[in-house]
Amino acid sequence: MAAATEANTVIQQWLHMFQCYHFSLFALLLLSYYGIQWYMLMGLLPKLNFLKQHELLGFIEIWPRPTATAWKIIFVYGAFEAALQLLLPGRRVEGPISPTGNQPLYKANGMAAYFVTLVTYISLWWFRIFNPTVVYDHLGEMFSALIFGSLIFCIFLYIKGHVAPSSTDSGSSGNLIIDFYWGIELYPRIGKNFDIKVFTNCRFGMMSWAVLAVTYCIKQVALFG
Repeated sequence: MAAATEANTVIQQWLHMFQCYHFSLFALLLLSYYGIQWYMLMGLLPKLNFLKQHELLGFIEIWPRPTATAWKIIFVYGAFEAALQLLLPGRRVEGPISPTGNQPLYKANGMAAYFVTLVTYISLWWFRIFNPTVVYDHLGEMFSALIFGSLIFCIFLYIKGHVAPSSTDSGSSGNLIIDFYWGIELYPRIGKNFDIKVFTNCRFGMMSWAVLAVTYCIKQVALFG
């Protein structure tokens, strides 16, 4: 009887998960559909018509140029997140042991960095020290700067993997394109404690999702009250 009850409970849990998954998927597809329709009508189609008329020169004309303001915002934000990654306290976490016997060590301070980032960003706006609408107004320039900057950063990682790998979990396949795309190091680090993957993915990247969401809200308040 107990086994049957437990099995029924498991089945109910799986059915609930199945229903939630399909509801979430349906909602995502529905929102994506209407979002794409709006984007096509309001943004993409006029640009496609412009590019059809002006071809390559039109593409160069509408491409946003990186500006000093864009680079300054990116640098300050990146330096701030790097400082939080290094300085905030956190629990020591051991990563999986690699095939060569290395075990990366991490400091689990992501949630602390998340709250400090948002509190700092909102406080800068609240006390009128920095206006986040500047970020919104320069997004195109920032994205353009990040495209070129990420290429330079990848070249740096490629050279570092050859010249100064962080561990024995590194090596070349002999093909430059594969090495550049796949990466040469498994756990690239600067020094002993600054993990580059954690910074690019979890700090600079994922923290920006929340920062940009706040930025959009503040811009909406500035425009519509």
